[in-house]
Amino acid sequence: MMKSYLINRRQVLRGTGTALALPLLDIMAPAVQAKPQAKPPIRLGVLYKGNGVHPPSWDISGTSETDFEFSPLVKPLETVKDDVLFLSNLDHTEGGWSHHSCAVAFLGATGANGRSLDRQQPETIDQLIARKAGKNTNLPSLELTCDGIFLPEPVTSYISYDQKGRAVPRESDPQIVFDRMFRGINKEGDRARNLSILDAVLEDARDLKRKGSSDDVRKLEAYLEAVRRVEQQIRDLEEQSADDTFAPTTKPKLQRPIVSESFPTRVKALLDMMVLAFWTDTTRMSSFLMANSSSRIVFDFLGINEEHHYLSHFVRNAGTKYITHFNMITQWHVEQFKYLTQRLSAIEEAGERLLDNTMLLFGSSMKHGDYHSGRDLPVVLAGGKNAGIKTGRWLKYPDSQPYGNLLAGLAERMGVDASGLGSITGTLEGLDRTMNYDFGVTDTGNWVVQVNGNKLEFSGLVRPTTDLEKTNVYYIRLSDGSDVKLDASFGNLNGKRIDHYVGRVARITGPFRRDGSRYVVTNIDTIEQAK
Repeated sequence: MMKSYLINRRQVLRGTGTALALPLLDIMAPAVQAKPQAKPPIRLGVLYKGNGVHPPSWDISGTSETDFEFSPLVKPLETVKDDVLFLSNLDHTEGGWSHHSCAVAFLGATGANGRSLDRQQPETIDQLIARKAGKNTNLPSLELTCDGIFLPEPVTSYISYDQKGRAVPRESDPQIVFDRMFRGINKEGDRARNLSILDAVLEDARDLKRKGSSDDVRKLEAYLEAVRRVEQQIRDLEEQSADDTFAPTTKPKLQRPIVSESFPTRVKALLDMMVLAFWTDTTRMSSFLMANSSSRIVFDFLGINEEHHYLSHFVRNAGTKYITHFNMITQWHVEQFKYLTQRLSAIEEAGERLLDNTMLLFGSSMKHGDYHSGRDLPVVLAGGKNAGIKTGRWLKYPDSQPYGNLLAGLAERMGVDASGLGSITGTLEGLDRTMNYDFGVTDTGNWVVQVNGNKLEFSGLVRPTTDLEKTNVYYIRLSDGSDVKLDASFGNLNGKRIDHYVGRVARITGPFRRDGSRYVVTNIDTIEQAK
């Protein structure tokens, strides 16, 4: 008799003008198991933050893959340590690098083709996945954002490009995303917009509860509660908007509107929409652009009054306040990634967690926010156990690895071959297993100083200062334990790409002065990585 109750994986709850997709239930299991290859699919969720980071506040430290300390910026992830994988020494320098060109590179294997959307951009990995693996879902991909478009250079505001090189539209309105996922399209659709989804499908839901197992009832109630929460978030946003009033003045302030208190609510609602989209198999590929590469968002709810992009230039805008505020924004973005990880972890799917079947990628396509560095990108993975991702680790590659190979490795786990795309040379090793890399840098005893007239020639381990008041200072550790201080201009350090050598051994020449017993190099003439 039970077989008469079996339902298709694609069945939905229906009501007036409404169609509500369902998560995987036991009542579907016999039908699913009838196909040997059928099992919960692998998903990929991406959270992108533009403008890079403050490297000394981001970089974690430690002696092995499992023995490491969380840096201030990733400290929020300490409570989900077992579900995250930190990656270091992934480089992405194809196609030029700046705020204006790097957005494309986070999901692409190369940088932007110019600064305008008029030029065809390379197809990004998410759209390749959507094209190859999204045929069995209602939405091949779902693109979200909480940021606007930087009109002078719109290429900074998109991370997804289709096969024809066109920017893929992002959606910032949770109501529109909600309607796109759950509202039925018919002549009664307008009426349905004024009804709760759950109210509209209540009768169908009750019938399904009667047919399902006790576990199904529990799963369905948890799912319906999640939908109700998103509905309430959207309702709260609408009420806040309705409360806004226009107060004309004789001399209006011509400044960008400050982000309202609804901003965090909107972000949470969009993240919850991504969770629902994965849970119901509405899509298996979703991205969330949390801040574009020239973001003008003002995070006033954090007590910050400066624009995000302005704060990212923390060397030229010297001052502890700017770095502190910039770090507060980065940490808030990390907290949203943590929230998404926890939400997916709390949802059961086929006896495991939805997180186990979902790979999450978080980070930026720029490291140093002011030097615009494409070296050692700040990226973190979460989840994906059933995709072969081994978390609870810090994977620090001893040599530079193409960032594109990470994208290829994620695509491969979605059943998509990304070989030959841009700078991709293969798939990144180590995502699925312990590599036992030596995290230290071997001191050969040759990290010494030689004085040649008014020039200093020396080799050593490059590290940045942790002094927030002196962001343009670097120290080079010598074999005797002392340091050479590198205190040059922004233009010199940026031009010589000092950020590319942090954590590595470099050979440097340049003019110097003495500060007591310490050598202080005032300009880099030449710099190269030591062999």
